[in-house]
Amino acid sequence: MPEKPKSLKIWWETENGFGEKYPCIQGTGYGFKESGVGQAQVEKRDLLLKLIGISGEFPVEMAGTAVGSKTYAAYLATQLKKEGYISVRKKDGIRGYTLKAKGRRELLCRYPGDVSLYLEGLSETNHVKSEPQKRLRLHRMSMAWIFFYRMGLRMFLTEKPGFPPVFGKGSKNPAYYGAAEFKRNSDRIKGSRACGLLLCEQQIFVVYHSMDRRMKWAKKMERSMRSFAEGVMMEQGSVYGADAVMIGNTMDLMPELLESDGGLKGELFQVDDVFEHYYYFSMEDVSRVQFRLVTDRDAGRRFRDFLCQMLEKRADKEYALPTGYDENGNPVYFCYELELRDLMRIRQEMDWTGDGKVVCLDFQTDALRTYLGKGVEILAVSSEKVMRYIESG
Repeated sequence: MPEKPKSLKIWWETENGFGEKYPCIQGTGYGFKESGVGQAQVEKRDLLLKLIGISGEFPVEMAGTAVGSKTYAAYLATQLKKEGYISVRKKDGIRGYTLKAKGRRELLCRYPGDVSLYLEGLSETNHVKSEPQKRLRLHRMSMAWIFFYRMGLRMFLTEKPGFPPVFGKGSKNPAYYGAAEFKRNSDRIKGSRACGLLLCEQQIFVVYHSMDRRMKWAKKMERSMRSFAEGVMMEQGSVYGADAVMIGNTMDLMPELLESDGGLKGELFQVDDVFEHYYYFSMEDVSRVQFRLVTDRDAGRRFRDFLCQMLEKRADKEYALPTGYDENGNPVYFCYELELRDLMRIRQEMDWTGDGKVVCLDFQTDALRTYLGKGVEILAVSSEKVMRYIESG
């Protein structure tokens, strides 16, 4: 464990032996491993083909993220097109890969357990879409798949327990379930904008992907989605409520979501009371550290307790927004989880009091400064150090 710093600033101003760069990693659950090294070409080819199959239409620009290299992704896509497995749809400024009949046959033959749900019957991913909004919905769901794949989660049906999983049987590590895996069981949630459900140890998150703009949002429908998710948890014996994960292409979208008033017709997303917590993540790989702190209760609690040692005094009220106070009596707010409702309350409180310090991860600094104001004092913790600290436990 890093040595306890003497003041609130020291730990993120010095290296303390945690200055190494992290490689691009992936894995199962939280068991990350290096990716793109020593893996056979056929594995990457099949991965890309499977992702296109379960997505219905896979955004061209995400192929490089999926296989770890834009150049290699372009090569694989070219080969798959030449061999007649996939095609490219270019319409309305939207470019996506779709399966051809030959690709569908190969996947159903070689990976029926992983793809049959998506390639057979009346599933949403089994029919060619032409309307831009429907195609973009498939792209959002595809990008959610990629996000969780890059976070190291189990995604394909043969890699994880069936839905819903039974706690205590392989549920220690998180798993992501796409909308097709649970929406077919309930008509009342088919209109939800949710891309999927993230199940952690006795914890559930409803997942949304907003891409680079505010998504459409119907409170009544999303309340039904939350009720469905919490019902799943109650059946498994959990008393925790469902929270929301909001994913955007970059950190730049977060201030826009926080400032949103729902649009002229009130049909766009704004932070409301449908969920108690909304956690924002960007598609960038640096979100890996934040993701671990939010979804791994033990890691998040341990890191928070460590940071609290740097405070002169802890907040004495149960629901106080500041976590504590520094040596000068200034309130200190821990914002690295990027919980949107808390961020709105923190800005309001800082506007009233005129002081306060914010602790966040290094890649979150610009977005928080945009939202909280250029004058806010931000203490940015190195993401690399935090990941090393988490893994050391």
